[in-house]
Amino acid sequence: MWNKSHKATKSQVTREQVKRILTCVLGTLCAGALFFSGCAAYHPLVSKMPAPLPEFYRHYYDYPTSDFTSTLIQTQDGGSYVIKTYEFPFSLPQDIALESPEAFKRNTEELAKTDQKTAKDQKLRYLNRVDLYVPKKIKSGEKRPAILVSPILGGNMVVDRFCNYYAGRGYVAALVHRKRLLWDDGREDIQQMEDYMRSSIIRLRQAVDWLEKQPEVDSERLGAFGISYGAILHSVLAAVEPRIQYHVLAMPAAPLPEVMMHCPDSACVKIMKHVKEKYGWSDAKIFLDLKRVLKTDPIRLAGAIKRDRVEIYIALFDRVVGAGRSWKLWHDMGKPRLRLLPFGHYGGIFVFPYLQTQSFSALKKHLQN
Repeated sequence: MWNKSHKATKSQVTREQVKRILTCVLGTLCAGALFFSGCAAYHPLVSKMPAPLPEFYRHYYDYPTSDFTSTLIQTQDGGSYVIKTYEFPFSLPQDIALESPEAFKRNTEELAKTDQKTAKDQKLRYLNRVDLYVPKKIKSGEKRPAILVSPILGGNMVVDRFCNYYAGRGYVAALVHRKRLLWDDGREDIQQMEDYMRSSIIRLRQAVDWLEKQPEVDSERLGAFGISYGAILHSVLAAVEPRIQYHVLAMPAAPLPEVMMHCPDSACVKIMKHVKEKYGWSDAKIFLDLKRVLKTDPIRLAGAIKRDRVEIYIALFDRVVGAGRSWKLWHDMGKPRLRLLPFGHYGGIFVFPYLQTQSFSALKKHLQN
């Protein structure tokens, strides 16, 4: 009896010891990560003049003018702030606009009767949807800096935490909803990938149009935060949208064809698998076609970005967008301010508090009067 009891106690002590050791190791790694990423920052000493924006892009993201009159569709209480969801018309150039918009709207409204989730996403073909996070303590007539935020490829999760954080500290935050990435077999050509990317940039520019008109927003103090896919979009936006004073880009990457071919994200994997099985396209053909059609690629506009208006975070062990491709984009941007994260792409979740505080600190510094 004594021996069995002794063995059980010994085993229990061993498990407790292992638990304490693992806790200490994890805590040390996280603390070291935060220390390392805070110290491993590159600050450019000389501001390199950007190259002129290539002529092709000067009007590529233009769109028909609209008054962007919005409709408030939902309000949520966030404690020290309120979240207001607005919808307003989405205006696209004729070459990528809906061919029969009224018929498409009727079909979407009919779909909503049986499948509200799909219909809600489908509405983003002709509507822009923005969650506006507004601090409650804003006085009548007062205007605050605003931060434009874009979702990751998987949706609004993750980035809403940053909106919560910014609004909780007195800034207005605007989360721009994104149309899901889907392959349209009705078109059968890979040009649709570029049309999707181009319309995403136009969507963000129209969100800026709308944001400037909000009574709580100081249009002279606009910033932007993007992570992962959102950072890729904002890397293009930084080159073509001068109204945003400062961008924080967490884990962006380019060239985009390489990112798409190697990205393990389910949305990308699903599309690549589908086109290979349905059309018999090889990896080589898909890659070459993407290189040919993707104009909305950060690498093509990187040289035109003012590096003193951009800050980049790179995850050293990023296998999703590829750390090497993040380094290349940073280099082609002229080596703007840089911070390193000793994690993989998804490992960044362990340093969310750090990303929140550091991104807000950077934006606050550049958006103050």
